[in-house]
Amino acid sequence: QYLDRLVALCKLNKVITIADEVMTGFGRTGKFFASDYLQNKPDIICLSKGLTGGYMPLGVTSCAEYIYKGFISEDKTKTFFHGHSYTANPIACSAALASLDLMESNITFENIKRISETHTLFLSKISKHPKLKDVRQCGTILALELKTEEHTHYLNNASESITNYFLKRGILLRPLGNVFYLIPPYCITSEELQTIYSAIEDFLSN
Repeated sequence: QYLDRLVALCKLNKVITIADEVMTGFGRTGKFFASDYLQNKPDIICLSKGLTGGYMPLGVTSCAEYIYKGFISEDKTKTFFHGHSYTANPIACSAALASLDLMESNITFENIKRISETHTLFLSKISKHPKLKDVRQCGTILALELKTEEHTHYLNNASESITNYFLKRGILLRPLGNVFYLIPPYCITSEELQTIYSAIEDFLSN
C-alpha cells in the first residue's frame, strides 16, 4: 500500500519511478514481477539475474512507451547517447531466450507456487522460535532474522557461523549479517526443500 501510494504520488507530480526488479523479477515474489502487486506501475523496470537463469550476465532496462517515444526523433539533440562494450552479447541473449521459454511453461509457475506454499508452511512452524527475531516471506523468498547481541546489519558477525554451518551440510544460503535468505531455484524438489528446512531447525537448536 505504501509503495502504491508513493508511485501514485510520483505520477501525480510527473516524477519518473524506477523499479529495481533485478532480484525480484521473473516469479521470485510469486508474481512475474514484484511490481505486479501494485495498481500503479513504475515507468522504468531494471531486470537481470533470472533473465538468464544465472547462466550468463545480462541486464535489461525496460521503460514505458512514452519514455521510449521521447527519443524517437529526427532531432539529434534527443538522441540517447549511451552505449557500452558488451551490449546484446549473443550467447547471453540466447540464454535469456531459453530462460524465458522455461518461464512461460506451466511447470515453472507450478513450481513457484509449490515452493511458496511450502515456505509458508515452514514459516508457520518456526516463526515463534525463541532464537528468531523476525521471519519474512514473499513468494519463493524466505528471510530469517536471528536474535544476536549485535544490531541487525550486513556486518553482523553471525554471517560467518551461518555460512560455515550450512556449507558443511552441502547447503549454500545467503546470509547478510544475522539475516539469512532461502531463495531456491525453481527446479528444487520438495525433498531437497525439506532437507534445507531440517538443517535450519538443527541450526536453531544448536
